[in-house]
Amino acid sequence: MMKQISFVIAIILSCAVVLQAQNPDDAPFAVMDKEVKHAPLRWAGDKESLSKIFDDERKRLGPQFETELLKWLGNDPTKHYWVSAFIECESYLHGNKRLPELSLLIKEQGLLLVRDKKDNESLGYVVGLSVTAAVLSDELGLASLAISHKSEAERLLLRDPLLGGHVPAMSETEWQRYDAIKSPVNRKTASVSGRSSPAVANRASTSPLQAPITGGVVNGRALRLPKPEYPRSARDAGASGTVEVEVLIDETGRVISARAISGHPELRKTSEDAASRAEFSPTKIAGQPVKVTGTILYNFVYR
Repeated sequence: MMKQISFVIAIILSCAVVLQAQNPDDAPFAVMDKEVKHAPLRWAGDKESLSKIFDDERKRLGPQFETELLKWLGNDPTKHYWVSAFIECESYLHGNKRLPELSLLIKEQGLLLVRDKKDNESLGYVVGLSVTAAVLSDELGLASLAISHKSEAERLLLRDPLLGGHVPAMSETEWQRYDAIKSPVNRKTASVSGRSSPAVANRASTSPLQAPITGGVVNGRALRLPKPEYPRSARDAGASGTVEVEVLIDETGRVISARAISGHPELRKTSEDAASRAEFSPTKIAGQPVKVTGTILYNFVYR
């Protein structure tokens, strides 16, 4: 009996969301913004629910959908990343037609927002958007653009293999298309990594597009947080203060990338070394472990 009641409540709530999304008085994508704002993990949360609300809004806007969508995306790279997937990946379409040309345009706009930035999150977006843009470009017969996007992704991955944690999961068919794209960087990448793509580990998954979620300051979530050494050279230089280390944590809770982004230069390397040895509980969404980006703070007091 309780199961039946729960099922009925779930149906009612689902219908309420649809009706709210289709209210003609709502501003474009207002319900989407509200859902993301109140979701515990924002864009990193339940993509099934978000994509359903998005597709309902697509139907509501009709001929105005593309115009209003491009306005709504603004300068938010996270929106560009996920929305480009919502209009192209079969798992997110909910019966709507694929829009690969529009998806590619959104990826191109997203790349313009992050391409010149040097923080790990932005570089991760460049990798993820470039890989998927390469596949879409090839599908649309844009060979030169596909090569350009693949080359950009491979150059970053060759320079910093740890960015491979940001490579999206794709189907085997998509990986075959990606591998078939010629790239001047590909041969060098193969000789360094010993495989045709630096992201081969992601191929076991056929789930839709994925990206690490943002965890903010993660000191309090660590199972093990080694203290950095205070180098003699740093003491002699009177170095002190806070060092901010940007980390990428894999599905097992292991730190696979650590990069100091602020703090005294004499204290950055020791902070990176300590952060790379930190351990965390795996983060899961809908029962599935996911990668997390976050920040570890170390405070050095000179005495």
